[in-house]
Amino acid sequence: MNQILYTGSNKKPASIKSILKFFSFCILILGIIFIGKGSYALYTNYIENKPTVDTSLANVEFEQETNNAIITVSHSSGISKVKYRWNDDDEMIIQGNMQKTVILDSINIPSGVNSLNVTVIDGNGKETKSSYEYSYAGIAIDLAVVDNTSIKITASDLSGLSYITYKWNSDEEIKAYPEGDDKTVIVQTTEIPSGLNTLSVTAVNTSNQTITKTQDVKGIHPPKIQVFHQQDYLIVMVDDEEGIEKITQKINDEERVIEVGGAKSKAYKYNISAFENPIITITAVDVEGVEAVFKGKL
Repeated sequence: MNQILYTGSNKKPASIKSILKFFSFCILILGIIFIGKGSYALYTNYIENKPTVDTSLANVEFEQETNNAIITVSHSSGISKVKYRWNDDDEMIIQGNMQKTVILDSINIPSGVNSLNVTVIDGNGKETKSSYEYSYAGIAIDLAVVDNTSIKITASDLSGLSYITYKWNSDEEIKAYPEGDDKTVIVQTTEIPSGLNTLSVTAVNTSNQTITKTQDVKGIHPPKIQVFHQQDYLIVMVDDEEGIEKITQKINDEERVIEVGGAKSKAYKYNISAFENPIITITAVDVEGVEAVFKGKL
């Protein structure tokens, strides 16, 4: 009987479905690897090219030109707003419109010593606060009495003056302007009325800043002496708005004192027929101690 000898393997051939699953799995793994590498490359590129944010404070610079404060602020991200105020006054807000540099050059400085407080908001919303102390003498008014009869008014301001006004008591104002090329000073002289008076002076500079000074001034005027010669008589008339205290009359070597006692006017006549070539000196003193002297020959 013929027998057939089988020498093949007992394993079954792999199915097509299993092979496909294997290749799909391999492709998936390769896809994950490629995607991972691509994502890592994108992430690395983002990190390397990520825009940096400037976290530094804004730069603030202060300057002064006479009575003007100048502020210059800058930041690489731009300036959103600039806020400033003098001391504790109301705050002013200036829009920066995201400019990298903003210059404020027309801030009037008040007279005296004052602090300018500045807050800058940059393009990142970050605040920078700064402060600077300014000193400005401002408008000055000086009143100086001259010889007890007039007063010299001197107004000055380094930034320039527009005009001044002054008046006595409730009289009409007088306006004066700078003379010549020098606009920094105005000088006026006015006569002081008799008695106690109030002088009011107002000065206005070119920035329209105003200052007023008021001072009580007593006008001191010497007595008024009039002397006339009529035949043998010397006629003397003395007037003083404050009142006459006494009159001293001296003719050659003869002297006599007339007590008046505060009257505002005194007139008298004196016979001089006995004097040869008389030399006359009349001295009048008012109640304020102000004197006037008349000297003459007949």
